[in-house]
Formats: sequence, structure tokens, C-alpha cells
Amino acid sequence: MSESHLVYKLEGNIREIDVFRLAPTLLALGRLIQESNQELFPEGQGVGVNVKPFREGSFIVDFTLSSPSHLQQIINFLTPHSLEQLNSLLHSIGLVATGIGTTTIGAVQAIKFLKGKPKSVEEVKPGEFRYTSQDDNSITVGGDVHTLLSNASVTQNIYQIYGPPMLDAPSIDDVKTYIEGDEASAVVVKRDEIPIIREFAMPSLTPADAAEKVKETMHYGVFLNPKRGAFGNDPKDWSFWRGDEVITATIKDNYFLNEYANGDVRLNESDLLTVDLLERQKVRGTKVLKPSYEIVKVTDYQKGDSQAKLI
Repeated sequence: MSESHLVYKLEGNIREIDVFRLAPTLLALGRLIQESNQELFPEGQGVGVNVKPFREGSFIVDFTLSSPSHLQQIINFLTPHSLEQLNSLLHSIGLVATGIGTTTIGAVQAIKFLKGKPKSVEEVKPGEFRYTSQDDNSITVGGDVHTLLSNASVTQNIYQIYGPPMLDAPSIDDVKTYIEGDEASAVVVKRDEIPIIREFAMPSLTPADAAEKVKETMHYGVFLNPKRGAFGNDPKDWSFWRGDEVITATIKDNYFLNEYANGDVRLNESDLLTVDLLERQKVRGTKVLKPSYEIVKVTDYQKGDSQAKLI
């Protein structure tokens, strides 16, 4: 089991903090770290997050990488890559800065540079992506950072850990995060940068978007039978039987996709999946459009009777 400590610090003339206003921010910080870890290390160790105050406006965030079994803990101890996973995670999110002289940046720094949703994103070579801003400035990020920037839940949690604290408390000037004992690793987000982060996470609606209403509903514990799969770990265009209804869904659970691509999961039409399903309904004007679906997580997989594999 490996641990790391991050300082989350509110800076300014802070006399007191409403704990009920700050609690959602700390929860968002925990979700940001755990969801980012799941995205970047779907087959790696899980990460536990504990937050405790150590002085007014400052919090210590403890990360604990845990393994599902005692045997795996022993294996990880003998081949200790856990701290590397934690450090890579924090740098990819952008909660801590990389070393002096490097060109690698995290998601937070990329968002600050772009000043809103990018005009274009292109893969320049395997594992590298060029983001071009609305004013035609470009920045290149690694594959891990691109993965986080493409995840709406991750970017919204990034906004939640910076925006609400400063908007709710005018006395807070900025939010600083850094590795405990190493302020040289600090990343600072200032009050005037909040609109930039909000615009990336929740971009302003265009006139066409404004005429279209979207309702998202999360359904937990949904039973599905597979109908048609994709090749390898392609997340798109999977189809499932939901009773007599056929739905097409994108799978966002990277751990499940990797198991399928590796052949550890071989789906049959009689198999039973239990999933957390995001349903997105759209209404354009008064016309109800066909809903779209995302499988956020496969929570259970039961093998059915043996038969031909899905293609």
C-alpha cells in the first residue's frame, strides 16, 4: 500500500469557512482523483482519498492505493510502481506541476491555456494531440491528458474544485495545490481564471444548442443482454437487449473494454450484464429525438449458456 499527500490550499484573507459550502468542493476533489485514476489506470490499483484540515483554509489530501487482495499487495510491494502511478495521476490532472524545463502539462494547465472549448483537436502522432484554441493558439498534450480532457465528468469536477469556493467567498484570491513539503510543485488557479475553466467544462450554448433541450438521467442496476459487440476495445456502437427493446450504447468503462479486448470476457447473447446506464434525451423545438445511451460502468457480469460469441 502506497501513500502520497497533496495540499489543497485556499489563499486570501480567510477568517472563516462555511463547512457546508466547502463540503461539495472536497467531494468533487475526491471524485476527480478517483475517476481520473479509473480512466488512466483501469487495470491498476484503486485509489482511496481522505481529506483533513490542518490549518484554516488548508487541507491535506491523503491518497492510498489499495489492492483487492493480500497477495496482490505483496506483489505490489515487491514491484513498487504505486508511487509512480500516484505521481503520474497528479501530473496528468494538473494538480501538481512537472519539473522545470519539461514541456509536459496537465489537464488544468491545458484548460487555462485554451481559455474555453478548443476549436479543433487532432492526433499529431500516437499518444500526442494538438489542441487549437478559438484564437488559433495551439498546445500539444499527451494521451493521458487528452483522455481526461475528453471526459465531461472529469472536467466538471475540475471546475467544482476551483470555481464555487472562490465565487462563494470573495475573500479567497486563489486555490493552490502542491505535494506536501514541495511548494515548487504548486499549481495556482486565480479568481480571474474561473470563467475560463467554467467555459471549458460547461461551454456557452450556441443559438442552435439553445433551441435543443437535453435531459440526462442516470439509471443504476440496469439489466442488459448483449446483442452485438465491437472489435477490440472500441467503445462505440454496442447493442443490447433491454427486454424487448434494442438499445445502442457507448461503453465508458475502460476496465470492461480491456477485459473484452484481452479475451477475458467473451460475450454471448445469453449473458447478463448489470450496468449503470446514462440516458440522454433530446428535444428540438417540440420534437422528441431518439435517446442516446452510455454505459458508465459494468457492475456485474454473469455468464449465460454457452453459444456463439458476439460479432
